[in-house]
Amino acid sequence: MGANVIKRNELPDDAADWTKVDVSFQRLDDDSEISCPASRNRIFEYVRIESADTNKAASDRLAFLRTARIGKTKYWLWNYTESDGEMTYVFFRQNPDGSTVLGLSGPNGLSPEQYLLADYYDEIYWS
Repeated sequence: MGANVIKRNELPDDAADWTKVDVSFQRLDDDSEISCPASRNRIFEYVRIESADTNKAASDRLAFLRTARIGKTKYWLWNYTESDGEMTYVFFRQNPDGSTVLGLSGPNGLSPEQYLLADYYDEIYWS
């Protein structure tokens, strides 16, 4: 883990209680969705499959937010606003071993940085 990572045992037990945790992460050198190993089309297709919108999904409601480096893990984060107005986060994670993960879930009141920290510690379990 890098020096910028809060240790898990220093955080509340439930990630839903992390709304008051002050956290920030270094952005990648290329802080853009273009630097993501997955194309915008791939990210949007994932949104179509995983969001509540399915056939109502619209790519203009997918907005890139930021990149982040947490330890040796790289993140690309978007938000997607569903047709009913509900906002979700969509992330692409590249692990130090090169494996990747795509995920989508509601923010549960967390800021983008708090949400990425929750994913880093595998604490994203709400819908």
